[in-house]
Amino acid sequence: MSESTESYVVSAERLCDTLERIGDALVAIDSATLLQTEDTLGRLLAALASQSITEDRASVEPLVRRARVALLRCRTLGASFNSVARVRLPLCTGGDGYGADGGHVTTGTFGTLSASA
Repeated sequence: MSESTESYVVSAERLCDTLERIGDALVAIDSATLLQTEDTLGRLLAALASQSITEDRASVEPLVRRARVALLRCRTLGASFNSVARVRLPLCTGGDGYGADGGHVTTGTFGTLSASA
């Protein structure tokens, strides 16, 4: 069944599944799955936006709650993923980056963090 002909409830269920898959991929740092789900997510959101809301609110309400939980999980994991990538990427690539003031810095001029107990 294509997105254009499936019911609003089925589209909402697929949206929940996709958001949960994205969250799992963020935990596993699975970039292939993240890239695959990007297209699916876009198509599902477009399909939901083009459909009229279903008459069966009782079926949709739990799906909205499920999607909200999955989306909040993705936001939290995405922020963590971004923080880790921001620190690790220059270390892994040895490339240029940006300093604390937002200006461009070259390799070897990144600051270091010292900690003491």
